[in-house]
Amino acid sequence: MKCQNVQRRRCRRQEVSTSTAAPRSLPTFIATAAASTISTICCCIWLLLMHAPAPTQTRRLQRCELAGQLYILDVPKSELSLWLCIAHYESRYNTHVVGNRNADGSSDYGLFQISSRYWCQPDNGTKYYAFNECNVKCSALLLDDITEAVACARTIQRRQGWSAWSVYSVYCNRTLNEVDACFDGDSVEVNVKGSVEK
Repeated sequence: MKCQNVQRRRCRRQEVSTSTAAPRSLPTFIATAAASTISTICCCIWLLLMHAPAPTQTRRLQRCELAGQLYILDVPKSELSLWLCIAHYESRYNTHVVGNRNADGSSDYGLFQISSRYWCQPDNGTKYYAFNECNVKCSALLLDDITEAVACARTIQRRQGWSAWSVYSVYCNRTLNEVDACFDGDSVEVNVKGSVEK
């Protein structure tokens, strides 16, 4: 009997110590789980940041700003009005515009809406054959630095003439506003539509 009582007391002590030990270890469990969750979240954020595509610098240019950049890139002053007209109607002077997909699966890129079928190389695989006559990636035509876009557009114009752009015959094959105001040092800007902004 005495042995049984001693054994019962030991069992009760173990039960009591187990029941009191559980609450004491609960905060440790929560702290460990919280640390593990925070670590997982940080890893996920890190992975997202590392594998996120790099932002492309793009912007909408002003008419005279584009005229100045074209002139710096050796576009003759006599052609500036035509280039500005084409850029206005093709992209509204936006460097980042990618047109709707064409029937053959290609798209048109940048200020001058240059076709990925003939003139630039798309970054991903294509179902059609890309000729890449400008020897440039299509993504380069979407950059803030318009050097590649202008070089490719001028290549197209030399090979196919102004009619390479469908907007030429509709909007740009007529008397256009001169760009002299852009180079006068005045703050007056003449739109392709003919209205004057200050």
